[in-house]
Amino acid sequence: MRRQVLKAYQLITGRHFLNHLDELNRTQWWKRDRLLALQCDKLHRLLVYAHQYVPYYRRIFDQVAFQPDDVLTTPASLSKLPLMTKAIIAENFDDLLTTESQRRVCMSRRSTGGSTGHPLVFIVDSDFRDYFTADVHRHLTWGGWQFGQPHAYIGGTSFEATTRQSLRTRLMDWTLNRFTTNAYVLTEQSMHTFVGRIRRRRPRLIYGYASTLCALAKFIRRHGFDDIRLESVSSSAEVLYPQQRQFIEETFGCKVLDRYASLELGALASQCEFQTGFHVSVENVYVEILDGDGRPTLPGRSGNIVVTNLNNYGMPFIRYCIEDIGAWSVDDSCPCGRALPMLDLMQGRRIDMFKTRDGRIVWGGFVSPLFGMEGVKQFQVVQKTLGLIIVRIVREDRLEQARLDTILRTIKVAMGDDVEVRFEFPDEIPVLDSGKHRYAISEIDE
Repeated sequence: MRRQVLKAYQLITGRHFLNHLDELNRTQWWKRDRLLALQCDKLHRLLVYAHQYVPYYRRIFDQVAFQPDDVLTTPASLSKLPLMTKAIIAENFDDLLTTESQRRVCMSRRSTGGSTGHPLVFIVDSDFRDYFTADVHRHLTWGGWQFGQPHAYIGGTSFEATTRQSLRTRLMDWTLNRFTTNAYVLTEQSMHTFVGRIRRRRPRLIYGYASTLCALAKFIRRHGFDDIRLESVSSSAEVLYPQQRQFIEETFGCKVLDRYASLELGALASQCEFQTGFHVSVENVYVEILDGDGRPTLPGRSGNIVVTNLNNYGMPFIRYCIEDIGAWSVDDSCPCGRALPMLDLMQGRRIDMFKTRDGRIVWGGFVSPLFGMEGVKQFQVVQKTLGLIIVRIVREDRLEQARLDTILRTIKVAMGDDVEVRFEFPDEIPVLDSGKHRYAISEIDE
């Protein structure tokens, strides 16, 4: 019945999530040569489209004498194209959008702070959204879930979601047999309610952000709920540290499968039930790992991860620097039987958990969408004490007071009206020794 409801919803809205999920569940068992042929075909079609409909790429292709047909015989010819960065996207935003009027109707605006605190505003089309959602749920099946089975989600819910967005979320929750709690604000009461639903409905798995999953595990141990056992736990959005993985696995009596994804690129890779590495979703992305000179690395050698999303024609991301570090796995086979290439992640995102005076836990990622706005070059939010939040913004051009008021209001909704919010406007925000930048930092000890 849930599947039929989703089919009816897709028929009315023109979406294709379920079709793409069925497709990905088939292709994951293909042989490597067939998978790479599919990837090459999708890459070629994207490049042909970008040259025809996207002014920026038409200009760049002509400047470097690149022909989309070149990748059919020599995929490495893609390296002729310059790398895409957040700065280039900001400078060429309008020219990066498709001029095809039919596709522009089904596009939507998104923003993210990413792992570096440099805000990014971008556009996605319905094909991107549907493949992203399908691939996330394909990964859930690797942990033992099947469509229609109950599962739980600790996810970020916007404080300013529209009625239409809330209704759509409720429909998808029912259709997918999913129940949720808001990762942005975890209180004793909300976790009691969430754990109560877990004990009643017995979900196959729980998925969410690494830090919030760890917070839930601590809550369960603190209150002695020793009857909760799962098929698996799925973690995403942050670096999953070994100590966190062990703690969560011991709490729920199952494996934690980590997933690598980003809002602007979709689901990139995921661990399977054997936890041997991250299977790259080659049906949806073309991944390169490059050394400091821009040359492909050998397996086992770390480098910069560069990604081309194969589904977002509304605003193509071609050779985009995601600012993470990884390496192709030396042992590129897996007992699971999937021939998807395997990736080892070396460096990724870290987002701190904030705490409030009334004992709530707030996922630091809630601040990221606030800064996807004109006038913000880089940002960082630091919790100094329970009553003090420092907001650092490196301004770019003019930053209107109304935007600062929005940031102030949202932080107070999340952290409490009595919290003091101070704005600072430095010329730059220093990075860590690793070269990464944490955009949400809590300086409060456990």
